[in-house]
Amino acid sequence: MKTRERTTTRKAAASVLAVAALGLAGCGNNEPETGVDVEDVQESEVLESSPAPQEGDETAADVIAPYNGAYTREFSDDRALYEGQEVTLTGEVEDAVTPNALQLSDPNDVELGSLLVLHDADLPDIEDGALVEVTGTLQASLDVAAAEEDLGADLGDELSDMEGESYVRATEVTVTEPAR
Repeated sequence: MKTRERTTTRKAAASVLAVAALGLAGCGNNEPETGVDVEDVQESEVLESSPAPQEGDETAADVIAPYNGAYTREFSDDRALYEGQEVTLTGEVEDAVTPNALQLSDPNDVELGSLLVLHDADLPDIEDGALVEVTGTLQASLDVAAAEEDLGADLGDELSDMEGESYVRATEVTVTEPAR
């Protein structure tokens, strides 16, 4: 159970007990009233507790485990969850665009579209159709000029139509099966 839920549960339980005690104190047995009045409860100091979570605060439940698996529709649909995180993807090279760029696809889902992969070192002679494993950081939006500066490479005009799309800034690209 989360700390926030425990604190809320404890406060609720304390409130219920206080109200129950007041209710029982009011049940008549013609003895003098003892205990706490409603006014006392309302005037009492609020106990210090954990601050309310702020927007943007991460909790253990909010942290997504690094993705390690195939480039599939499920991964593509959840891309926003992995932005800025290291991912390891396997897939097929749809197009070796430049010596520093390739497009990764799912060979079982031709309608999915591809994911751009950029690497600062010239990629080994990777042919279209090869199966690869890519490890790198998923970036939210491609800025070709900034990517060229980051890679220290001229990406040419081939990537201009991919401006603004998400991509993987790869640290490692390994061919797991050559093109058939």
